[in-house]
Amino acid sequence: MDIAEIQDAERFYRKHLKEVILPFWIPDCIDQDFGGYLNCYTNAGKELLSYHKFTWSQGRFLWLFSELSMCEDSVFSDEEKSKFLGFAENGADFLRKHIFLNEDKECTYMMDRAGNPMPVEPDSVLSSSIYADFFVAAGFAKYAVAAKDHKMFELAEEMYRNIKKRIEQGKYLTLPYPIPKGLRMHGIPMIFLNLSTEMYVSAAGLGLENETYGQDMRLFYTDILTNFVDRDHVLREMITTDNSLVDHYLGEYCNPGHTMEDIWFILKAAGCLGDRTVLPLCSEILKNAYRIGWDKDYGGFRLFVHHEGGIPRGTTAGLEKEPMFRQIEENHDNKLWWPHSEGLYSFLYAYFLSGDEELLTIYKKIFDYTFAVFPNRDSRVGEWIQIRQRDGRPDDKIVALPVKDPYHIIRNLILLIQLLREQQDKAGLKREEEIPCR
Repeated sequence: MDIAEIQDAERFYRKHLKEVILPFWIPDCIDQDFGGYLNCYTNAGKELLSYHKFTWSQGRFLWLFSELSMCEDSVFSDEEKSKFLGFAENGADFLRKHIFLNEDKECTYMMDRAGNPMPVEPDSVLSSSIYADFFVAAGFAKYAVAAKDHKMFELAEEMYRNIKKRIEQGKYLTLPYPIPKGLRMHGIPMIFLNLSTEMYVSAAGLGLENETYGQDMRLFYTDILTNFVDRDHVLREMITTDNSLVDHYLGEYCNPGHTMEDIWFILKAAGCLGDRTVLPLCSEILKNAYRIGWDKDYGGFRLFVHHEGGIPRGTTAGLEKEPMFRQIEENHDNKLWWPHSEGLYSFLYAYFLSGDEELLTIYKKIFDYTFAVFPNRDSRVGEWIQIRQRDGRPDDKIVALPVKDPYHIIRNLILLIQLLREQQDKAGLKREEEIPCR
Protein backbone atom coordinates (compact mmCIF):
# COMPACT_ATOMS: atom_id res chain seq x y z
CA MET A 1 0.00 0.00 0.00
CA ASP A 2 1.73 3.15 -1.13
CA ILE A 3 1.52 6.49 0.63
CA ALA A 4 -1.06 7.91 -1.80
CA GLU A 5 -3.38 4.95 -1.11
CA ILE A 6 -2.88 5.44 2.63
CA GLN A 7 -3.78 9.12 2.40
CA ASP A 8 -6.83 8.44 0.22
CA ALA A 9 -8.06 5.76 2.61
CA GLU A 10 -7.65 8.04 5.61
CA ARG A 11 -9.57 10.81 3.85
CA PHE A 12 -12.35 8.40 2.93
CA TYR A 13 -12.79 7.01 6.44
CA ARG A 14 -12.73 10.44 8.05
CA LYS A 15 -15.30 11.76 5.60
CA HIS A 16 -17.53 8.70 6.10
CA LEU A 17 -17.40 9.08 9.87
CA LYS A 18 -18.19 12.80 9.82
CA GLU A 19 -20.74 12.90 7.00
CA VAL A 20 -22.54 9.54 7.13
CA ILE A 21 -22.28 7.94 10.57
CA LEU A 22 -22.20 10.68 13.20
CA PRO A 23 -25.00 12.89 11.75
CA PHE A 24 -27.47 10.03 12.21
CA TRP A 25 -26.74 9.77 15.93
CA ILE A 26 -26.12 13.36 16.96
CA PRO A 27 -28.05 14.83 18.64
CA ASP A 28 -30.97 12.39 18.53
CA CYS A 29 -29.33 9.54 20.44
CA ILE A 30 -28.67 11.79 23.46
CA ASP A 31 -31.53 11.56 25.93
CA GLN A 32 -31.58 15.14 27.14
CA ASP A 33 -34.49 14.50 29.51
CA PHE A 34 -33.41 11.39 31.41
CA GLY A 35 -29.74 10.89 30.57
CA GLY A 36 -28.07 8.07 28.71
CA TYR A 37 -28.66 7.21 25.08
CA LEU A 38 -31.48 6.11 22.78
CA ASN A 39 -30.83 3.47 20.13
CA CYS A 40 -33.81 1.11 19.77
CA TYR A 41 -34.24 2.11 16.12
CA THR A 42 -35.39 0.00 13.21
CA ASN A 43 -32.63 -1.66 11.21
CA ALA A 44 -32.98 0.97 8.48
CA GLY A 45 -32.92 3.72 11.13
CA LYS A 46 -36.18 5.44 10.23
CA GLU A 47 -38.13 4.91 13.46
CA LEU A 48 -37.40 4.79 17.19
CA LEU A 49 -39.33 1.77 18.44
CA SER A 50 -38.65 1.90 22.18
CA TYR A 51 -37.15 4.00 24.96
CA HIS A 52 -35.71 0.93 26.67
CA LYS A 53 -32.03 1.22 27.47
CA PHE A 54 -29.81 -1.84 27.23
CA THR A 55 -26.83 -1.45 29.56
CA TRP A 56 -24.63 -3.24 27.02
CA SER A 57 -25.23 -0.46 24.45
CA GLN A 58 -25.10 2.35 27.01
CA GLY A 59 -21.55 1.34 27.97
CA ARG A 60 -20.56 1.21 24.32
CA PHE A 61 -21.88 4.71 23.67
CA LEU A 62 -19.91 5.99 26.66
CA TRP A 63 -16.74 4.44 25.24
CA LEU A 64 -17.40 5.93 21.79
CA PHE A 65 -18.03 9.49 22.88
CA SER A 66 -15.07 9.37 25.27
CA GLU A 67 -12.81 8.18 22.46
CA LEU A 68 -14.18 10.74 20.00
CA SER A 69 -13.42 13.49 22.52
CA MET A 70 -9.73 12.52 22.36
CA CYS A 71 -9.36 12.36 18.57
CA GLU A 72 -6.69 14.46 16.92
CA ASP A 73 -7.34 18.14 16.23
CA SER A 74 -7.06 17.50 12.50
CA VAL A 75 -10.00 15.06 12.70
CA PHE A 76 -12.33 17.06 14.98
CA SER A 77 -12.23 20.63 16.21
CA ASP A 78 -11.85 21.53 19.87
CA GLU A 79 -15.50 22.59 19.89
CA GLU A 80 -16.61 19.21 18.51
CA LYS A 81 -14.46 17.31 20.99
CA SER A 82 -15.84 19.33 23.87
CA LYS A 83 -19.37 18.34 22.78
CA PHE A 84 -18.34 14.68 22.60
CA LEU A 85 -16.98 14.87 26.13
CA GLY A 86 -20.28 16.38 27.28
CA PHE A 87 -22.16 13.52 25.62
CA ALA A 88 -19.86 11.07 27.42
CA GLU A 89 -20.42 12.79 30.76
CA ASN A 90 -24.16 12.44 30.22
CA GLY A 91 -23.77 8.68 29.83
CA ALA A 92 -21.30 8.25 32.66
CA ASP A 93 -23.58 10.03 35.13
CA PHE A 94 -26.63 8.06 34.00
CA LEU A 95 -24.87 4.70 34.28
CA ARG A 96 -23.27 5.43 37.64
CA LYS A 97 -26.67 6.37 39.09
CA HIS A 98 -28.81 3.56 37.71
CA ILE A 99 -27.10 0.35 36.64
CA PHE A 100 -25.71 -1.17 39.83
CA LEU A 101 -27.81 -3.80 41.58
CA ASN A 102 -25.65 -4.46 44.65
CA GLU A 103 -22.39 -3.60 46.38
CA ASP A 104 -20.55 -6.02 44.06
CA LYS A 105 -21.35 -3.61 41.24
CA GLU A 106 -23.31 -6.15 39.19
CA CYS A 107 -25.12 -4.41 36.33
CA THR A 108 -28.71 -4.65 35.28
CA TYR A 109 -29.14 -5.90 31.74
CA MET A 110 -31.92 -3.49 30.79
CA MET A 111 -33.58 -0.29 32.05
CA ASP A 112 -36.61 1.79 31.24
CA ARG A 113 -36.03 5.29 29.95
CA ALA A 114 -35.66 6.75 33.44
CA GLY A 115 -33.03 4.17 34.37
CA ASN A 116 -35.11 1.81 36.47
CA PRO A 117 -33.81 -1.78 36.14
CA MET A 118 -36.25 -4.05 34.39
CA PRO A 119 -36.23 -7.75 33.48
CA VAL A 120 -36.30 -8.92 29.87
CA GLU A 121 -39.05 -11.36 30.85
CA PRO A 122 -41.16 -11.18 34.04
CA ASP A 123 -39.13 -13.93 35.72
CA SER A 124 -35.72 -12.97 34.32
CA VAL A 125 -32.74 -12.19 36.54
CA LEU A 126 -31.85 -8.49 36.31
CA SER A 127 -28.12 -9.16 36.05
CA SER A 128 -28.66 -11.56 33.17
CA SER A 129 -25.52 -10.82 31.12
CA ILE A 130 -22.00 -10.17 32.32
CA TYR A 131 -21.27 -8.70 28.90
CA ALA A 132 -23.14 -5.60 30.08
CA ASP A 133 -20.66 -5.29 32.95
CA PHE A 134 -17.71 -5.68 30.57
CA PHE A 135 -18.86 -2.85 28.30
CA VAL A 136 -19.68 -0.48 31.16
CA ALA A 137 -16.29 -1.04 32.80
CA ALA A 138 -14.55 -0.35 29.47
CA GLY A 139 -16.65 2.79 29.03
CA PHE A 140 -15.81 4.04 32.53
CA ALA A 141 -12.09 3.39 31.95
CA LYS A 142 -12.09 5.30 28.67
CA TYR A 143 -14.11 8.16 30.13
CA ALA A 144 -11.71 8.37 33.09
CA VAL A 145 -8.87 9.21 30.69
CA ALA A 146 -10.93 11.60 28.57
CA ALA A 147 -12.19 13.51 31.62
CA LYS A 148 -9.04 12.98 33.71
CA ASP A 149 -11.33 11.53 36.36
CA HIS A 150 -9.38 9.21 38.68
CA LYS A 151 -12.49 8.40 40.72
CA MET A 152 -14.15 7.01 37.62
CA PHE A 153 -11.14 4.81 36.94
CA GLU A 154 -11.31 3.53 40.52
CA LEU A 155 -14.93 2.55 39.80
CA ALA A 156 -13.82 0.74 36.62
CA GLU A 157 -11.15 -1.06 38.65
CA GLU A 158 -13.70 -2.15 41.24
CA MET A 159 -15.93 -3.48 38.48
CA TYR A 160 -12.97 -5.29 36.91
CA ARG A 161 -12.09 -7.07 40.15
CA ASN A 162 -15.70 -8.14 40.70
CA ILE A 163 -16.11 -9.34 37.10
CA LYS A 164 -12.93 -11.39 37.46
CA LYS A 165 -14.17 -12.92 40.71
CA ARG A 166 -17.54 -13.83 39.20
CA ILE A 167 -15.91 -15.43 36.17
CA GLU A 168 -13.57 -17.47 38.38
CA GLN A 169 -16.50 -18.62 40.52
CA GLY A 170 -18.77 -19.30 37.56
CA LYS A 171 -21.41 -16.96 38.99
CA TYR A 172 -22.54 -15.12 35.88
CA LEU A 173 -25.02 -15.28 33.02
CA THR A 174 -24.57 -14.50 29.32
CA LEU A 175 -27.94 -13.46 27.90
CA PRO A 176 -28.99 -13.56 25.11
CA TYR A 177 -27.04 -16.81 24.62
CA PRO A 178 -26.47 -18.97 27.72
CA ILE A 179 -23.39 -21.18 27.70
CA PRO A 180 -24.42 -24.86 27.42
CA LYS A 181 -23.44 -27.03 30.36
CA GLY A 182 -19.94 -28.49 30.11
CA LEU A 183 -18.75 -25.96 27.51
CA ARG A 184 -16.63 -22.82 27.43
CA MET A 185 -17.48 -19.94 25.09
CA HIS A 186 -14.81 -17.99 23.23
CA GLY A 187 -16.69 -14.76 23.95
CA ILE A 188 -15.65 -14.70 27.61
CA PRO A 189 -11.81 -14.68 27.27
CA MET A 190 -12.24 -12.57 24.12
CA ILE A 191 -14.15 -9.75 25.78
CA PHE A 192 -12.06 -10.05 28.95
CA LEU A 193 -8.95 -9.56 26.80
CA ASN A 194 -10.51 -6.42 25.36
CA LEU A 195 -11.39 -5.08 28.82
CA SER A 196 -7.99 -5.87 30.33
CA THR A 197 -6.33 -4.03 27.42
CA GLU A 198 -8.65 -1.05 27.91
CA MET A 199 -7.72 -1.00 31.60
CA TYR A 200 -4.01 -1.31 30.77
CA VAL A 201 -4.09 1.58 28.31
CA SER A 202 -6.28 3.77 30.52
CA ALA A 203 -4.08 3.17 33.57
CA ALA A 204 -1.05 4.22 31.53
CA GLY A 205 -2.92 7.31 30.34
CA LEU A 206 -3.58 8.29 33.96
CA GLY A 207 -0.02 7.54 35.07
CA LEU A 208 -1.07 4.52 37.17
CA GLU A 209 0.31 1.02 37.61
CA ASN A 210 -0.94 -1.45 35.02
CA GLU A 211 1.09 -4.61 35.69
CA THR A 212 -1.95 -6.69 36.73
CA TYR A 213 -3.76 -5.84 33.51
CA GLY A 214 -0.70 -6.75 31.47
CA GLN A 215 -0.53 -10.15 33.15
CA ASP A 216 -4.22 -10.74 32.48
CA MET A 217 -3.87 -9.68 28.83
CA ARG A 218 -1.18 -12.30 28.25
CA LEU A 219 -3.22 -14.92 30.12
CA PHE A 220 -6.34 -14.31 28.01
CA TYR A 221 -4.71 -14.26 24.58
CA THR A 222 -2.62 -17.31 25.44
CA ASP A 223 -5.79 -19.14 26.46
CA ILE A 224 -7.49 -18.23 23.18
CA LEU A 225 -4.58 -19.15 20.91
CA THR A 226 -3.79 -22.35 22.82
CA ASN A 227 -7.25 -23.75 23.50
CA PHE A 228 -9.76 -22.28 21.05
CA VAL A 229 -7.61 -22.46 17.90
CA ASP A 230 -7.57 -25.92 16.29
CA ARG A 231 -4.73 -27.65 14.44
CA ASP A 232 -5.87 -26.08 11.16
CA HIS A 233 -5.54 -22.60 12.69
CA VAL A 234 -9.29 -22.04 12.81
CA LEU A 235 -10.77 -20.35 15.89
CA ARG A 236 -13.69 -22.32 17.37
CA GLU A 237 -16.44 -20.64 19.38
CA MET A 238 -17.08 -23.43 21.91
CA ILE A 239 -14.85 -26.03 23.54
CA THR A 240 -15.26 -28.20 26.62
CA THR A 241 -14.47 -26.97 30.11
CA ASP A 242 -11.34 -29.16 30.02
CA ASN A 243 -10.24 -27.43 26.78
CA SER A 244 -11.04 -30.20 24.30
CA LEU A 245 -12.69 -29.78 20.92
CA VAL A 246 -16.37 -30.72 20.70
CA ASP A 247 -17.63 -33.06 17.97
CA HIS A 248 -21.19 -31.74 17.72
CA TYR A 249 -22.95 -28.81 16.04
CA LEU A 250 -22.06 -26.16 18.65
CA GLY A 251 -18.44 -27.27 18.77
CA GLU A 252 -18.01 -27.26 15.01
CA TYR A 253 -19.37 -23.84 14.07
CA CYS A 254 -17.26 -20.70 13.74
CA ASN A 255 -18.08 -17.02 13.84
CA PRO A 256 -15.78 -15.24 11.33
CA GLY A 257 -16.69 -11.83 12.77
CA HIS A 258 -15.61 -12.84 16.27
CA THR A 259 -12.41 -14.29 14.87
CA MET A 260 -11.48 -11.09 13.04
CA GLU A 261 -12.37 -8.89 16.00
CA ASP A 262 -10.46 -11.02 18.46
CA ILE A 263 -7.36 -11.17 16.28
CA TRP A 264 -6.92 -7.43 16.44
CA PHE A 265 -7.61 -7.59 20.20
CA ILE A 266 -4.76 -10.10 20.45
CA LEU A 267 -2.40 -8.14 18.21
CA LYS A 268 -3.14 -4.92 20.11
CA ALA A 269 -2.59 -6.53 23.52
CA ALA A 270 0.56 -8.31 22.39
CA GLY A 271 1.84 -5.05 20.92
CA CYS A 272 1.35 -3.28 24.25
CA LEU A 273 3.46 -6.00 25.87
CA GLY A 274 6.14 -6.02 23.15
CA ASP A 275 5.23 -9.56 22.09
CA ARG A 276 5.55 -10.16 18.33
CA THR A 277 5.57 -13.94 18.57
CA VAL A 278 1.82 -14.18 18.00
CA LEU A 279 1.82 -12.37 14.65
CA PRO A 280 2.42 -15.35 12.32
CA LEU A 281 -0.32 -17.44 13.93
CA CYS A 282 -2.73 -14.51 14.03
CA SER A 283 -2.15 -13.88 10.33
CA GLU A 284 -2.96 -17.50 9.51
CA ILE A 285 -6.10 -17.42 11.65
CA LEU A 286 -7.27 -14.31 9.77
CA LYS A 287 -6.67 -15.91 6.38
CA ASN A 288 -8.63 -18.97 7.48
CA ALA A 289 -11.52 -16.81 8.69
CA TYR A 290 -11.68 -15.43 5.17
CA ARG A 291 -11.27 -18.88 3.59
CA ILE A 292 -14.16 -20.47 5.47
CA GLY A 293 -16.36 -17.39 5.99
CA TRP A 294 -16.36 -15.51 2.68
CA ASP A 295 -19.38 -16.13 0.46
CA LYS A 296 -17.91 -16.99 -2.96
CA ASP A 297 -21.28 -16.51 -4.68
CA TYR A 298 -22.43 -13.17 -3.28
CA GLY A 299 -19.42 -11.80 -1.44
CA GLY A 300 -19.29 -10.80 2.20
CA PHE A 301 -18.96 -12.87 5.36
CA ARG A 302 -21.64 -15.30 6.41
CA LEU A 303 -22.50 -14.82 10.07
CA PHE A 304 -21.86 -18.47 11.04
CA VAL A 305 -20.06 -21.27 9.19
CA HIS A 306 -18.72 -24.78 9.75
CA HIS A 307 -15.04 -24.86 10.70
CA GLU A 308 -14.26 -26.35 7.29
CA GLY A 309 -16.45 -23.82 5.50
CA GLY A 310 -20.04 -23.87 4.32
CA ILE A 311 -23.28 -24.09 6.26
CA PRO A 312 -22.93 -25.07 9.95
CA ARG A 313 -23.41 -28.79 10.43
CA GLY A 314 -22.82 -31.59 12.91
CA THR A 315 -24.69 -33.70 15.43
CA THR A 316 -27.60 -31.79 16.91
CA ALA A 317 -29.14 -34.31 19.30
CA GLY A 318 -30.05 -32.60 22.59
CA LEU A 319 -29.14 -29.14 21.30
CA GLU A 320 -32.41 -28.13 19.70
CA LYS A 321 -33.54 -25.98 22.65
CA GLU A 322 -30.24 -24.16 23.07
CA PRO A 323 -30.65 -20.43 22.17
CA MET A 324 -27.28 -20.45 20.40
CA PHE A 325 -28.36 -23.38 18.23
CA ARG A 326 -31.51 -21.51 17.17
CA GLN A 327 -29.51 -18.34 16.53
CA ILE A 328 -27.15 -20.19 14.19
CA GLU A 329 -29.89 -22.07 12.39
CA GLU A 330 -31.99 -18.95 11.78
CA ASN A 331 -29.26 -16.45 10.90
CA HIS A 332 -26.18 -18.24 9.53
CA ASP A 333 -26.59 -16.88 6.00
CA ASN A 334 -27.17 -13.27 7.04
CA LYS A 335 -24.57 -10.62 6.32
CA LEU A 336 -24.19 -8.30 9.32
CA TRP A 337 -22.48 -4.93 9.56
CA TRP A 338 -20.17 -5.71 12.44
CA PRO A 339 -18.07 -8.60 11.01
CA HIS A 340 -17.28 -6.44 8.01
CA SER A 341 -16.23 -3.38 9.99
CA GLU A 342 -14.09 -5.62 12.20
CA GLY A 343 -12.59 -7.28 9.11
CA LEU A 344 -11.59 -3.93 7.63
CA TYR A 345 -9.52 -3.00 10.66
CA SER A 346 -8.18 -6.45 11.51
CA PHE A 347 -6.83 -7.24 8.04
CA LEU A 348 -5.35 -3.77 7.49
CA TYR A 349 -3.77 -3.73 10.95
CA ALA A 350 -2.25 -7.19 10.46
CA TYR A 351 -1.01 -6.16 7.01
CA PHE A 352 0.85 -3.13 8.36
CA LEU A 353 2.38 -5.26 11.12
CA SER A 354 3.45 -8.10 8.83
CA GLY A 355 3.77 -6.70 5.31
CA ASP A 356 1.86 -9.75 4.06
CA GLU A 357 0.32 -8.72 0.72
CA GLU A 358 -2.33 -11.46 0.93
CA LEU A 359 -3.83 -9.70 3.94
CA LEU A 360 -3.98 -6.44 1.98
CA THR A 361 -5.71 -8.16 -0.96
CA ILE A 362 -8.38 -9.53 1.37
CA TYR A 363 -8.79 -6.13 3.05
CA LYS A 364 -9.54 -4.57 -0.33
CA LYS A 365 -12.19 -7.21 -1.08
CA ILE A 366 -13.84 -6.53 2.28
CA PHE A 367 -13.71 -2.79 1.60
CA ASP A 368 -15.36 -3.09 -1.81
CA TYR A 369 -18.15 -5.31 -0.49
CA THR A 370 -18.76 -3.34 2.72
CA PHE A 371 -19.21 0.06 1.14
CA ALA A 372 -21.27 -1.32 -1.74
CA VAL A 373 -23.71 -3.06 0.62
CA PHE A 374 -24.07 -1.58 4.10
CA PRO A 375 -24.29 2.24 3.94
CA ASN A 376 -27.92 3.38 3.75
CA ARG A 377 -28.63 4.57 0.21
CA ASP A 378 -31.13 7.08 1.57
CA SER A 379 -28.81 9.98 2.38
CA ARG A 380 -31.58 11.62 4.41
CA VAL A 381 -31.20 8.77 6.91
CA GLY A 382 -27.53 7.90 6.58
CA GLU A 383 -25.64 5.39 8.75
CA TRP A 384 -25.62 1.69 7.78
CA ILE A 385 -28.43 -0.81 7.33
CA GLN A 386 -26.97 -3.31 9.73
CA ILE A 387 -28.57 -6.62 8.73
CA ARG A 388 -28.66 -7.94 5.17
CA GLN A 389 -29.82 -11.14 3.54
CA ARG A 390 -27.26 -13.39 1.90
CA ASP A 391 -27.66 -11.58 -1.44
CA GLY A 392 -27.33 -8.14 0.18
CA ARG A 393 -30.98 -7.13 0.42
CA PRO A 394 -32.03 -5.49 3.73
CA ASP A 395 -33.45 -7.94 6.25
CA ASP A 396 -35.87 -6.59 8.85
CA LYS A 397 -35.04 -8.82 11.81
CA ILE A 398 -33.40 -8.79 15.23
CA VAL A 399 -30.06 -10.50 15.78
CA ALA A 400 -28.96 -10.49 19.47
CA LEU A 401 -30.38 -7.22 20.88
CA PRO A 402 -33.33 -5.16 19.52
CA VAL A 403 -31.11 -2.12 19.01
CA LYS A 404 -29.29 -0.25 16.29
CA ASP A 405 -25.75 -0.02 17.60
CA PRO A 406 -23.01 2.18 16.07
CA TYR A 407 -20.24 0.73 18.23
CA HIS A 408 -18.51 -1.51 15.70
CA ILE A 409 -18.73 1.06 12.90
CA ILE A 410 -17.54 4.11 14.81
CA ARG A 411 -14.88 2.26 16.82
CA ASN A 412 -13.34 0.76 13.70
CA LEU A 413 -13.51 3.97 11.70
CA ILE A 414 -11.64 5.71 14.53
CA LEU A 415 -9.10 2.89 14.67
CA LEU A 416 -8.64 2.90 10.90
CA ILE A 417 -8.07 6.66 10.86
CA GLN A 418 -5.53 6.32 13.67
CA LEU A 419 -3.78 3.42 11.93
CA LEU A 420 -3.51 5.25 8.62
CA ARG A 421 -2.29 8.40 10.34
CA GLU A 422 0.42 6.36 12.04
CA GLN A 423 1.59 5.09 8.67
CA GLN A 424 1.84 8.67 7.39
CA ASP A 425 3.87 9.60 10.46
CA LYS A 426 6.22 6.69 9.84
CA ALA A 427 6.69 7.93 6.28
CA GLY A 428 7.74 11.29 7.69
CA LEU A 429 4.91 13.22 6.08
CA LYS A 430 4.21 16.68 7.43
CA ARG A 431 0.82 16.88 9.09
CA GLU A 432 -1.69 19.27 7.59
CA GLU A 433 -4.17 21.18 9.72
CA GLU A 434 -6.87 19.35 7.82
CA ILE A 435 -6.44 16.85 4.99
CA PRO A 436 -9.08 17.86 2.44
CA CYS A 437 -11.85 15.32 1.95
CA ARG A 438 -12.68 14.37 -1.59
